Amino acid sequence: MFLDSPLPDFQGVFATATAAADLVVENEAIEENLRQFLLVLSVSLGVATLSRVVSWLRNIPYTLLLLLVGLGLAVLDVRLVNLSPELILFIFLPPLLFEAAWNIKWENLKRDWVPIVLYAIIGVVICVGGLFWGLSNVAGASLATALLVGAGLSAT
Repeated sequence: MFLDSPLPDFQGVFATATAAADLVVENEAIEENLRQFLLVLSVSLGVATLSRVVSWLRNIPYTLLLLLVGLGLAVLDVRLVNLSPELILFIFLPPLLFEAAWNIKWENLKRDWVPIVLYAIIGVVICVGGLFWGLSNVAGASLATALLVGAGLSAT
């Protein structure tokens, strides 16, 4: 009688247990990524807010102060998470470089457009070239790094 009864279906039980374990691992990974994101967001907002307050008090350009804070964090080797270069170039750099466009006074721009265009084209090219030459020859930086630093600093 016992031998005539079919065996229980253990494959379905094992498949369900495996799926549940995969779901738990996936949820833990999502929670860890969310914690890292919130930590980076909190630190970034804190640094940006403090930099804005200091720039108001000391009359230092905001983008230059953010650049100095970033360089200081890099020298101290403070790494909250590993950020890819693509994330920095496509997400963080454009607001940093073009923040001044939101606060532009159109009357001043219309009045002073000739020197602005000259500085924007000729001055930036000279600045990028000088920084590129200095970083590649003196500091031994790579081509991409030297051009990126030159473009970032010349725009500020």
